[in-house]
Amino acid sequence: MKRNSLDDRQVLTEFLSPVNFLLHLSGKAYEKYMANKIYLHALNIRKANEMIYQLVLDKINYIPVNLQPDCIELLNHYDCWMLQFKDEEQKRKPSLTDEFVFYQLDSQMAYPRSSEQRIFEAYIKFNKQKNK
Repeated sequence: MKRNSLDDRQVLTEFLSPVNFLLHLSGKAYEKYMANKIYLHALNIRKANEMIYQLVLDKINYIPVNLQPDCIELLNHYDCWMLQFKDEEQKRKPSLTDEFVFYQLDSQMAYPRSSEQRIFEAYIKFNKQKNK
C-alpha cells in the first residue's frame, strides 16, 4: 500500500480509526432512515456526514495516498448531498416526524460505495499490521 511518509500507527489513530467509526455511524443512521424516512433520521445522517467531511479535511495529511481519490469522491458526494438537503429543508421546513425524501439530481451524485469499501479495507489492513 503506497502511503505518505507517515507511520502506520499515525495513519490508523489520526485518520483510519475515526473515519471507520464515523462511516459506520452514518451507515447505521442510514439504516434507520431507510426503515422510517422521517426528518429526524435524515438529520442524523447529515450530522454523521458532516463529521466525516470535517475529519477528512482536518486530517488530510494523514490520508494514505492511495485513499485520497476515495476521500475526494466522498467529499464531492457530501458537497452535493448537503446542498440538496439544505435546499429541501428550506423549501419544506419539516418537523422531526415529517417524511423527508429527496432523490439525487443526477447520476454523478450517487454515494461512492466502492470508495467507502476501500477505506474499510484499509482500516482492517492497518489494524492487523498494528497488532503484529
